[in-house]
Amino acid sequence: MKKSILPLVLLFFLVLAIAACARKKQGLNEDTFLGEWYTVKGDVEAYSFMKDDNGYIFTGTLHERPVVYGTWKIDKDKFVITMDNGTVTSYTFSLANDTLVFNGGEEIYTKTEPFEVQFPEVRILKEMISDFSSHKFSEPSQVDFSWGKWDDSTHLSKDLQLKGFSVSMESTLGAYDIENLSGYLADHGFTKDIIYVTEICSGFWDGDQVVTLCTGKDTNATDDAVTIVVSSAFVK
Repeated sequence: MKKSILPLVLLFFLVLAIAACARKKQGLNEDTFLGEWYTVKGDVEAYSFMKDDNGYIFTGTLHERPVVYGTWKIDKDKFVITMDNGTVTSYTFSLANDTLVFNGGEEIYTKTEPFEVQFPEVRILKEMISDFSSHKFSEPSQVDFSWGKWDDSTHLSKDLQLKGFSVSMESTLGAYDIENLSGYLADHGFTKDIIYVTEICSGFWDGDQVVTLCTGKDTNATDDAVTIVVSSAFVK
């Protein structure tokens, strides 16, 4: 009797486990994934999973511009993405807290906002660090800096004080590196300001974002190296 009961008990618990897994998987429907997902590992910066009258749609962005579109759905244990050109890709997926993993780690996304999303003025600095990787820039740090002069309501000329972020590097080719960095900012849509120019600083702007390139000399340095400081902020 005991031998015949044991398989039934094991079968009972197996059914319960399968049912629990099914309920767990059923809880991960499309609405679970609505919102912005930022890329930890992948080809775009972020995916926006949305819902409209016709179903579930998505947009993938790169450099803050939409680059891919399509529809998506959860099909049993697969996350299925259909591009607007008709290409269909199915991923196995897992969701833990705010992290979405495709194909066991092939692509990873999170709902936690990256630093440069919380502080968009940092984006140009992070891109500069990446694209000038041989220059050994410091990581962005918060800084207060001045941006030229302005007239207030009483027509008194004052320094415009900004709160932003800066990075720095040591350079033995100061003028050459400044020229390269200036060209880099121009390629990224920044215009050189014709007023904010000093012996050690140049200013650049793009809409309400400003960037300064400044040089300084370490009096204790034994070579000709100069410090180049790049600062970025938004004018409120």
